[in-house]
Amino acid sequence: MNPFEAGVVAANGLNATMVRSQALKRSRTVQDKEYTFFYNPMWGHFGDGERKPPGTYHNVSDEHVTYYWNIFDQVLIRPALVERLSHDGVEIVTSAAGTSLLTRGGRPNKSAGSDHLPLLFRLDL
Repeated sequence: MNPFEAGVVAANGLNATMVRSQALKRSRTVQDKEYTFFYNPMWGHFGDGERKPPGTYHNVSDEHVTYYWNIFDQVLIRPALVERLSHDGVEIVTSAAGTSLLTRGGRPNKSAGSDHLPLLFRLDL
């Protein structure tokens, strides 16, 4: 699932939020039931920002709705560890052992590794 899909953001799903300050509230109550948050830093990796590539998986579809770039690969952190993850603590890995994991067009290179790009994250423990 992408970070914005119901199974990830719904309270009765993973209850993941893209905002550190929201995750630090620890939980939310929906219909008198408390749900603990996860923090999902992957939202910041979508699109044309400074971080490249704009996702971990690329798919072109002949359907009416296609996202092209997706982030099915995610790091979810409980509030107790949010402060231990630096603001640039998650990286989409684009090379390994001197080999690019991207095609010349900047998409995941299946023949060099996988159709998904791996993630690297750092926690100060």
